[in-house]
Amino acid sequence: MPYNQIALDDAVRILAEAAPEADQTGQFPWAGIHAVHEAGLLESTVSSRYGGKGGTLSDAAHILAALGRGDPSVALISAMTIFNHLGQATKSHWPDDLYRRLLAEAKERPLLLNAARVEPELGSPARGGLPATVARRTPSGWAITGRKRFVTGAHGLTHFLVWAHTDELSARVGTFVVPNGLPGIRIIENWKSLGLRATRSHDAEYVDVEIP
Repeated sequence: MPYNQIALDDAVRILAEAAPEADQTGQFPWAGIHAVHEAGLLESTVSSRYGGKGGTLSDAAHILAALGRGDPSVALISAMTIFNHLGQATKSHWPDDLYRRLLAEAKERPLLLNAARVEPELGSPARGGLPATVARRTPSGWAITGRKRFVTGAHGLTHFLVWAHTDELSARVGTFVVPNGLPGIRIIENWKSLGLRATRSHDAEYVDVEIP
């Protein structure tokens, strides 16, 4: 089992106690996120080849169902990270050295990852199309410019996984790992949902955000 059931139950209790205030105020649910982190649940699906416990999709479903009983907002934010780890375990999308560095960070603080894909003009990429967000080559790496919608957990994420096309002659499309807090990132607070308010699924705008 990739998690401790007692730790999971304790985390759910903390989530349930903190949920009403987070939902009423619409503030990021840090109390719940820290509880999930301290219980080791955010990394429950990290592959054993990275020293993780190798949780499966079934394990993730059990964990998220339990968290959802405590606070659905915390469960949704956590799901984004849990599923990213599960994706790496099965498909190895991430550069190995970068992924290992992020796992080292996760020992010190909650590592929160989410894909920033939906755009105002394009909508959901599930229906096809080229993202308007562009990654421009710079001497030291890339500069990201574009706007994304419905970025769950926007304020609390440690990294945005930004879907963009390159400015190369033969454009490529891919995901760029953008640490939160860099110059040029602006969170546009337009999440006005009646429920799941604490997910803070706002728009994120990137203007010449420089990354390696």
